[in-house]
Amino acid sequence: MICELAPAKINLTLEILNKRSDGYHDIVSIMQTIDICDVLTFWENDWIKIIPNYSNLPSKDDLFYYDNFNYLNNNLVYKAANLLKKETNYKHGAIIHLHKNIPSSAGLGGGSSDAAAALKGLNRLWNLNLSLEDLAEIGSKIGSDVPFFIYGGTCLAKGKGEVLSKIIPLKEKWLAVILLPINLKQKTKLLYSMVTKENYTNGYFTEKIIEIILNSNGNGCNFEDLNSRYLFNVFEEIYKRKFKEYALWIKDLEKNCNVKFHLA
Repeated sequence: MICELAPAKINLTLEILNKRSDGYHDIVSIMQTIDICDVLTFWENDWIKIIPNYSNLPSKDDLFYYDNFNYLNNNLVYKAANLLKKETNYKHGAIIHLHKNIPSSAGLGGGSSDAAAALKGLNRLWNLNLSLEDLAEIGSKIGSDVPFFIYGGTCLAKGKGEVLSKIIPLKEKWLAVILLPINLKQKTKLLYSMVTKENYTNGYFTEKIIEIILNSNGNGCNFEDLNSRYLFNVFEEIYKRKFKEYALWIKDLEKNCNVKFHLA
């Protein structure tokens, strides 16, 4: 039996630079893993089978790719396991117990993190001896965020999100992550479809955060040191423009908590 944690992430910055000829967007982002985690447990088996457990999630979170027979062909854990098996010509499979704690469609990267944890866990279970670079390359075929979760920590992401550079990690800090009751299926695809040229930036906010981190003299900076005016997420304006309930929630939270909230 082997276990792997699949941490959630937040975006300290997320900027869109332009739209690519392949239909994707060029982004620049500073990503940070946090301690909210799914847990994947692996056993040897002749075929790939996923056993989901998502009792800790909000009651309305149905994780719509699951079915009663565990035929999770559209689930990223299944896709990751199946792709790794094909890429390495591995002949057997695994039973994977997926214990969900990260809500779906929350912007926390739960599905991509699960896929990365599946690759890392099966690499160990199947004794494949692949490097992190090998796993990240395979992960990039599943989703743009998967390579980030192979490495974790604090990273600068470019391209579609798959071009990564490790940067000095932030010091540990308690954060409040609030999940608003706005239910959007396939949220990432939907939000990117709403992006216009007016939402493009030039990487300014990311450069400023990188500058602050580098000025910490290699010791890592506190979250409070990251000037809040440089914390930026391109989708925040889209949320405010498209979803009136989002603006109302943020207004009430900031009024009652006397704290500035940011889309993660």
